[in-house]
Amino acid sequence: MKLKFFIRRSISTSLMLILTVISAVLAIIMFGIGAAVPRLSVYFPLMLFGDMLFPLLLFIPALFFRNRLLTLTATLCSFTNIFLRLAAIIVFKETYMPLTFNSIKILLDHSDLYSLEAVLGKGFFFWLIPLAAIIISAISYCSVISWKTAGKSHRKISKWAMAFFSILLCLSLISNLIFQLACPNQEDHYFAIRPLPIVSMDIANDTIRTLRNPATIKTVPLPFESAKLLTVMDMIPPQETVENIPSAAFDRIIIIAAESLDLGFISFFNPEMPDGITPNLDRLARQYPAMTNYFSAAQPTSWGLTALLSSRLDYEKDRFIRQPSLFSAARRNGYESYYFSSASGDFGHNRINYFQLFDPDRQFFLEEWQKYHSLKSESYWGISDEKLFDAVFSELKKIKSSKFIAVISTMDTHPPYFVPPADAEEVPPEFDNRFLTALHNTDRAIGDFIEKLTADKELFNLRTLIIITADHTATHGENYLNRHNFIPERIPLILISGNPEVFQKLDTGKYASSIDLAPTLLKLTGSRIPENFMGRELFSDKNIAITRTLENALIVHDRNGTEVIEYLNPADNLSDRSRALCDYYFSFYGNTQ
Repeated sequence: MKLKFFIRRSISTSLMLILTVISAVLAIIMFGIGAAVPRLSVYFPLMLFGDMLFPLLLFIPALFFRNRLLTLTATLCSFTNIFLRLAAIIVFKETYMPLTFNSIKILLDHSDLYSLEAVLGKGFFFWLIPLAAIIISAISYCSVISWKTAGKSHRKISKWAMAFFSILLCLSLISNLIFQLACPNQEDHYFAIRPLPIVSMDIANDTIRTLRNPATIKTVPLPFESAKLLTVMDMIPPQETVENIPSAAFDRIIIIAAESLDLGFISFFNPEMPDGITPNLDRLARQYPAMTNYFSAAQPTSWGLTALLSSRLDYEKDRFIRQPSLFSAARRNGYESYYFSSASGDFGHNRINYFQLFDPDRQFFLEEWQKYHSLKSESYWGISDEKLFDAVFSELKKIKSSKFIAVISTMDTHPPYFVPPADAEEVPPEFDNRFLTALHNTDRAIGDFIEKLTADKELFNLRTLIIITADHTATHGENYLNRHNFIPERIPLILISGNPEVFQKLDTGKYASSIDLAPTLLKLTGSRIPENFMGRELFSDKNIAITRTLENALIVHDRNGTEVIEYLNPADNLSDRSRALCDYYFSFYGNTQ
């Protein structure tokens, strides 16, 4: 009876102790998942006590004054802590995204039926709703018990509880202070193991900053005369045109976006390259439709991928605009989407940015290859192209959906050009520098991957399209092209299919750029092309390549040559066509002047 009476009298203290222990256990689990770098072990004590700060700040005064309202608030704060830490564990374990303002924004932006089904499976509401009801009932029950018993604690119980929880509070304050001052915060792994008080303050600061200075883009209506001229150029369809959505020609689309692969690096297109440097790409370009005037619309990589996947020209501004992509538009027609990269998702916060911009169902970066395939980083950037293609092939074999789009982003041809040590003797001696050796190895990796794909009857048939292109133009390429900057130039676009009739009417010599690829693929998947897309499908009459430089200039390529438009200087004497193209750009991004 005395034990029962003791427990009844101290139920709120016991409950807070249990919740504190649960919080500490979850912090340890989070640390184990997030601490992928050995040097993070020094932050273990900080992680252990850091999450307890806010509940203890409420519960200690509640004990001292035996106040029901403070006790109830502390209890609810503890449950909130547990919920946030569980969410952080689940999100980081599956996506390697830490709990930040951006990751929460992504989750809110992506909370539609399609994304929930992709993450939780079909019929998720049959188990999610009952689970939520059980959790809410448990929290409600604990809150009621805590409220009823808060004022009944003996003074003796308050004293030992006060001493114990005060020690925890001091440790929590010290942990948060040291973590805030000493812990690096440039990598996602460090963000992942931050104590929740720091996480909460950072999210609050980012929210306030966003509300005070919202990143908005005020678009400019397209003038009538410019719209008329752009219609003649087939940059935009006539206003009265009703979009004709054909039936899907392909169920599986696999895009290889080779790093910095200039068209001039492929022997088939440039006889001045050393003989035998790209035998596989030469063979594929000879065998399948290959564009000869296809340009990188923007660069470097994030800009190039935005052009390729979202048919847009300005990565920086697009980060603040919620818009469809190739992935999200095709998803509404039943296509799953995958993005595969050999680099770390921490670099440039690409894991968060790409998820927000491109909306893939799944992303694989270096961290995922380490986790699911036990691969190790082999170069400055990540795993080699050969290992990447092997791992991607195994992942493609696991896809259960009959309809999907997969993008593979390679890295070996990025300076300083990765060359596996074992390949040193296999490379012909005439390829006497790292760039040529890396290019030859990438060609071999692509050739082996294509051979495996086309030999697999499940992955490759008449309903499969494989595309070889580049994320952007090369910068130097060991200066083989005598190029010194990021001026967009020609990149490859090779269309590999067992159904040649689809591309029978395609003019492979027409002018186009990478903003035209996503609209083309949506046509081929029978999906509607979003109005936000700046490009036109390659089957249209448009015969002009629009590209953008980092120096804020538009470059136009067509059969009449090349024209540079400094669109940020309205004082320029522009031709009618140039002015129309500027107006077209402003209609998406606004006139920055």
